[in-house]
Amino acid sequence: MIVRRTLLIAPAVAAMLAGGAVPATASTTHTSTTSHDGWVPEPIPPFDAAAGVLCDFPVHYDVLVNQVRTKVLKTYPDGTPKRQLAAGALFLNVSNTDTGASTVVDASGSAAIDYGTDGSMLWHVAGPVIARLGEGTSNLPRGLYTINGIYRIAFSPAGFKTITLTHGTIHNLCPDLS
Repeated sequence: MIVRRTLLIAPAVAAMLAGGAVPATASTTHTSTTSHDGWVPEPIPPFDAAAGVLCDFPVHYDVLVNQVRTKVLKTYPDGTPKRQLAAGALFLNVSNTDTGASTVVDASGSAAIDYGTDGSMLWHVAGPVIARLGEGTSNLPRGLYTINGIYRIAFSPAGFKTITLTHGTIHNLCPDLS
C-alpha cells in the first residue's frame, strides 16, 4: 500500500508532486495494482475549491489526459516507499466556475520523490506541474500555480511546502482566470 500527499504532477509531480506539486493539499492515495514492470497508473480525480481557498473565485478542473504512472524504487523495512518515481502526460482543463473562463494546463512533469520516516517528502521535479496552495501552506502566497523547469518541493511532516526553483517559471493562474 502506498500512501502519499500529492502536489499533482503529483508529480505534481506530482504529484504526484505536489501533493504533491498536491500540491497542494494533502491527500491519501492507495495503490494496489502493479504492472509487470512495476509502473502503476495514478488516478487523478477532478478538483473543486471554493472562492477564497486558492483564488478569489471558485475553481474547478477536469482531467483531459492522464497517463501518469508511478514506480516505487526503494522501500523501508516495513514496506513503505522510501523513493518513488512519477512520470506521464497530464493535461487539465482549469476553470473559474463563476465566469466560465478556462485554460488547459500541462502538468506532465516527472519527479523522483524521497519519503522521510517522519512524514516529510522531498520531490525533485523536472517539467510542469500544477500546485494548489492554500493560505499559509507554502512559501508562495495562496494560489493555483503552474511550476515548470527544474525545482524541488520539500514537504514538512505537517504538510508545509517549500518550493525551490533552480531554473524555470512559477505562474499563478488565478489572475488569468479572473
